[in-house]
Amino acid sequence: MNRTLKALVYGDVDLNVIDGSAVWAQSTVQALSLAGCHTRLLLKSPVRTERLIEPLAGLPGVTVVRPYEERLLPTQGARSSLSPVQASQLLARLDRDEPCDLLVLRGLRVVTRVVADGAFDGRIWAYLTDVPQSAAEMTEAARTDLARAAAACRRILCQTEELRCFLEAWVPEACGKSVLSPPAVPVPGFPLPERYSPHDPVRLVYTGKFAPRWNTLPMTRLPSLLSERNIRAELHTVGDKIHDDRARPEFKAEMAQALRSAPGVHHHGGQPREEAMRIAADCDLGLGWRDPILDASLELSTKVLEFGVLGLPVVLNRTPAHETLLGGDYPLYVPGGAALDDAAEAVALAVREPEARRLAAERCRKAAGRHTLQAAADRWRADLDRVFPSFPKLSASPRSRLRSSGGTPLGRGDLHHLPSSHGNGRCDSVSPATT
Repeated sequence: MNRTLKALVYGDVDLNVIDGSAVWAQSTVQALSLAGCHTRLLLKSPVRTERLIEPLAGLPGVTVVRPYEERLLPTQGARSSLSPVQASQLLARLDRDEPCDLLVLRGLRVVTRVVADGAFDGRIWAYLTDVPQSAAEMTEAARTDLARAAAACRRILCQTEELRCFLEAWVPEACGKSVLSPPAVPVPGFPLPERYSPHDPVRLVYTGKFAPRWNTLPMTRLPSLLSERNIRAELHTVGDKIHDDRARPEFKAEMAQALRSAPGVHHHGGQPREEAMRIAADCDLGLGWRDPILDASLELSTKVLEFGVLGLPVVLNRTPAHETLLGGDYPLYVPGGAALDDAAEAVALAVREPEARRLAAERCRKAAGRHTLQAAADRWRADLDRVFPSFPKLSASPRSRLRSSGGTPLGRGDLHHLPSSHGNGRCDSVSPATT
């Protein structure tokens, strides 16, 4: 059978807003293209900005389907974004026009709908993060829904080994189908600055969404708090998604005000991914510090990887996932209860202790090297070769030389030789009673 594998991709995410879920959609399409698949990405929302879509335009075999602009929806009752029902119907229509070999989906709501409609049984590769991640959250109803979804899937894509172990322990239908699919980051397409010492003022950087649990509001107080420790500091922020939190209705206005006027804060707004990388690369220290309530998450924070590939050390919480990634002796974990003063102490340590800063940067760089787009493409290629043995072995696309998200050729030579992947070892079986 001499034809190219065909993939359909849909995430229950808005690609007009740069956050981790939208970047996932971009990275997945890029990795599939590098792996040699012909890929169609169905967008959820009308296009208001090309920031995340433009880098996909020139990739071999990639088509971006814009349902609103292409008038694929009935005008009557059209929403500002696709509902799970509409997405499932459109995916089935695209499949009838050009059958796909695999359907890559992100989001439990849309996976549940597609499974219920039954058009893609056995072809679904489901990337799930919005699922129960503790025994207390795993109700019988949730387990039943996940079992039904897992039975219809060909693969369940898990961000971490911990999540894969948890799902397989609680959902027997996931056993043998769940595979690792960690976040992927592009290698920068520009020379990285040499960092012999921090800037004065020291430049802190945060990129992504602004939300209460991501500590983005207290983060804006760090420059003032550090000045009390005789450390001059600036905070550079990139992003345009401010979370509207029902539990904290005041948050959105307060966050916007802090980005506009907090002392020492320089807000760059929403930017294309490569420009966000350029801004971050010109800083000294990344911030991945979050509310301790997220410490038990089985997901991997992409902040470490995004900053690590730029050679930046990162201040972040001590969690089991971070210790696995960076080691228990990583020097820039936020001490104590992860309060604002604790975060300021971690930043102060990074500024005052060159060896701690160097060690942290090296650990983050090595971690990022195991999660490049090329590493993701290699994982896709290996698993697709196993699932579709009757197809010719997939070969890399003509543009397999890794590029940044903006399509710019690679810069500094040592980044060509970052290690490509972790071992793909499995965890021991974990019974629900011991989870």
